[in-house]
Amino acid sequence: MIRNYLVTAMRNFARHKLYSFINIAGLAVGLACAIFIILYLNDELSYDKWIPDSQNIYRIESKFFAPGGQPRFFSVVPFPVLVAMQAQIPQVVAETHLIPEDMTAKIGDRLFPANVAVVDPNFLQVIKLPLVKGDPARVLAQPDSVVLSETTAKKFFGNADPIGKTVIVGDTHPLTVTGLLRDLPHNTQLIADLMMPNTSKADTMDQRGKESWLNVEGWGYVKFAPGTDISSMGPKLTAITDKGIDAKKQVNVNIPGSDLLHLYLTPFRDVHVAAFGETEPGNWAMIYGFAAIAALILLIACFNFMNLATARAMIRAREVSLRKVMGATRRQLMVQFLGESLMTALIALILALMLVKLLLPAYDTFLTRPITFNLLGDWPLSLVALLIAVAAGLVGGIYPALILSGFRPAATLGTSNSGMSGSGLLRTTLVVLQFSISIGLGIATIVVFAQIHYAQQVNIGFDRHNLVVISGTGPLTPTARYSMQQTLAADPAIAGVAASNMTPFSGGILVTEFKVPGSGQQYTLRNVNIDPDFARVWGMKLLAGRNFSRTRGEDIVPAADAIDANTHINIVITEAAARQFGFTLSDAVGKTISAAFGGPGKSVSATIVGVVGDTNFDGMQAEMQPVIFFYRPQGVGTLSVRIKPGQMQPALTAIDRIWRQFVPTHTIRRQFEDESFDKLFAADEKQAAIFAVFVGVAIFIACLGLFGLAAFTAERRTREIGIRKVFGARTRDIVRLLLWQFSIPVLIANVIAWPVAWFYLHHWLQTYAYRIDLNPLYFLAASAITLAIAWATVIAHAMRVARANPIHALRYE
Repeated sequence: MIRNYLVTAMRNFARHKLYSFINIAGLAVGLACAIFIILYLNDELSYDKWIPDSQNIYRIESKFFAPGGQPRFFSVVPFPVLVAMQAQIPQVVAETHLIPEDMTAKIGDRLFPANVAVVDPNFLQVIKLPLVKGDPARVLAQPDSVVLSETTAKKFFGNADPIGKTVIVGDTHPLTVTGLLRDLPHNTQLIADLMMPNTSKADTMDQRGKESWLNVEGWGYVKFAPGTDISSMGPKLTAITDKGIDAKKQVNVNIPGSDLLHLYLTPFRDVHVAAFGETEPGNWAMIYGFAAIAALILLIACFNFMNLATARAMIRAREVSLRKVMGATRRQLMVQFLGESLMTALIALILALMLVKLLLPAYDTFLTRPITFNLLGDWPLSLVALLIAVAAGLVGGIYPALILSGFRPAATLGTSNSGMSGSGLLRTTLVVLQFSISIGLGIATIVVFAQIHYAQQVNIGFDRHNLVVISGTGPLTPTARYSMQQTLAADPAIAGVAASNMTPFSGGILVTEFKVPGSGQQYTLRNVNIDPDFARVWGMKLLAGRNFSRTRGEDIVPAADAIDANTHINIVITEAAARQFGFTLSDAVGKTISAAFGGPGKSVSATIVGVVGDTNFDGMQAEMQPVIFFYRPQGVGTLSVRIKPGQMQPALTAIDRIWRQFVPTHTIRRQFEDESFDKLFAADEKQAAIFAVFVGVAIFIACLGLFGLAAFTAERRTREIGIRKVFGARTRDIVRLLLWQFSIPVLIANVIAWPVAWFYLHHWLQTYAYRIDLNPLYFLAASAITLAIAWATVIAHAMRVARANPIHALRYE
């Protein structure tokens, strides 16, 4: 019997090649897309799960509630928090820190830029990264030890054994290589080219920073005992911050420490996908979105199968009736038709796997990550693909099997009637659902790209083009740094040079408490140390007053230990800061406020001498925050170089040459500011591009089904069209008739797609501080494109039938 079913199925495939091709091709493309999405999501969900014994490790994250300021989220944590957790929470069995630092490594007379992970000596015992050589308990035990990754060791020492070799960091600190770390795969949150203990003299974080409860720098991890109830940790974390933070002493407000700092626990293995505040949006929304697209693409392919199977019921009606007359039961017929459906799905799966194998290298290149798929080695994924194919075959075939097996021989034998009632409504419904999905996804694609484009065009308060940021001038004295600035500025390819302690999109943030006399209100706002050239070099707009000057004594803020009650300084503020203080542009200049630039309890009188336009330091997901600018020559270690248009290469050559002249012992680190800006959108743009490709595939599959349905319809209405032509219908009338028939489901699909798309896109756009409006043109454009594609799909059949000789049409059967 099974052999008979197989022979019948193969004959049916061979006899109806077009319909078989459409079903198999649609399912194959849908399954290939689903496999690609599964591979991508599997990679996203694999981050750090390969690290052994990490299921009980959590990353500590921070949220600061500064008085008079906006809550600020950080994925990093104050250094003493972890120490207090291990001392005060019995369930914490270990804690460890990782602070990334950019340093210069010296090997002999060669200099290398190095991403150094400064860690606690127990780091490799808590987070068990794979060592090629060395004992995790001993490699970081000594202050002068260092662990290198395989790639870094080969770069430093070639093929020689690195163990025992010397690496000099921080100019004069020799470290001995005690361990060799296997290169970490891409699916990890950790970066560890060079790892040294924070007990080393090369560590740039001083003891004061390690004791500060309000200074967040570096990541902190704790390991809990197995079986610990993490949900019960909240009150204990509150007690720790209440005990550790003296808010009255540190920020001059009488509140509990837990009102200043909230601590959160994120599972180590979930860090990559877990959302956290405004600094790390997380990937769960993206993961759910792509999973939904995979399901919708498969659903469209299944709809194709159901549509064409029910449309061709008339062709199979006599076959079914004859089988019933010969004694076939309904159960046997259902098994036959479901078997054909499953065979179609399995053939499609084979083709899908071939497509995946063929396109996987291009997919890897596009994602810039090594996505691999081995049919036997990755058997869980292969099993998932098989189950999806079987499920698609069953879902696509169950309804046609029920309908076809239910035919009554008396109603079909000897007639041209299929014995089916309501099949036309079913086909229309399926087409409407297909195009509802396609139009909804098309609208989403247009809106996503429009939002990204809009965010890239928003005024960020400065000119990011032709601007190079140089970091790492810390070894220079203020005098030497200023001399370097002047040398750079004198180059004919350079338009200007400025110094600051941080720049937009660099990720740094410093806050200070400010008070407006007479208001009683305290504000905690971002402050940035800039020199008098910064506003000009960055192209910031001066709205009122003036910029800083090196010749005005009160424009220069003394060092913190030189500040006393009689100190008076000048500051420049942004327009948002003026609003925060209750000032207008016209009256802000000349106003005096209190600023805690000397540290807690050491405020100075600060006069506002200038107001500049709002400046974006953090990205586009949050509104531009108030900023206070001051000038202290001792703390401006970052240089910003404005390059003249068309002079990029000569300017970069000059920058490198002058750097070697002034800082010969350190490698240069320079970053183009427009690249820093573009990085804000890199992940969104890549995900949007992937999204657009899969949306295009969804529309393709829907139109593939529409093509088959149009072929069937044209064939079924041949005699009707012949009669219409005999009575005077022109070719364009026939074409318009058929196009309108297929336009109605697409137009109805808009009624379903538009409100659903609006609902989800409206909520998605709320995550952006600067966002587009949901313009009806986006919806109309997606609908018009989909309708045009649908017309292009069916017009060939319509033209062929409309041009046919009515004599042949009326002799049909």
